[in-house]
Amino acid sequence: MYEEEFWELVESSGSPDNCSLEEQCERITKKLSGKSKEELVAFANIHREILCKAYTWPMLKASFVLLSYISDDVFEDFRNWVILNGKKRFYETLDNPDNIASYIQVQDPVEEVTGEALLYVCDEAWDGDIEDLEEEYVYPEDPVIEDDWPSEKELKHEFPKLYDQFWDEENVRTLN
Repeated sequence: MYEEEFWELVESSGSPDNCSLEEQCERITKKLSGKSKEELVAFANIHREILCKAYTWPMLKASFVLLSYISDDVFEDFRNWVILNGKKRFYETLDNPDNIASYIQVQDPVEEVTGEALLYVCDEAWDGDIEDLEEEYVYPEDPVIEDDWPSEKELKHEFPKLYDQFWDEENVRTLN
């Protein structure tokens, strides 16, 4: 399986524009069901590579602006949500995370911007012992992000559209 096939599977399952993330991941799982162990491992490894591509400082900051909070799990779920929006949006968002504001359609980002279920589609599609799959998964090392956390003013300047739509002063928690 190649990256293009990965994106075809994701995009043919729907998108957050027209179905719930859970429905989308169920459709991906269904499409993966019956695939060989090698195909499932390939899908999972490509997913992890793409997830790692989105592990950037700008994406981390955009996630915070959108969700008012950041943690390893929250950031991973956010990146999976971006992936579930399809290849075009994914790469446009990597290029400029403020682009999320042009396609996001949620009322409550804290509740609705999560793609955690994408992490489990291969495990759910596999009818054998999960450990047989997991022992072949490749986990790329996330890049190290070492930078000072920006001020609110800097976040507003870098992500003006996201900030205007989603900044929620009452929900913002400090990282310290």
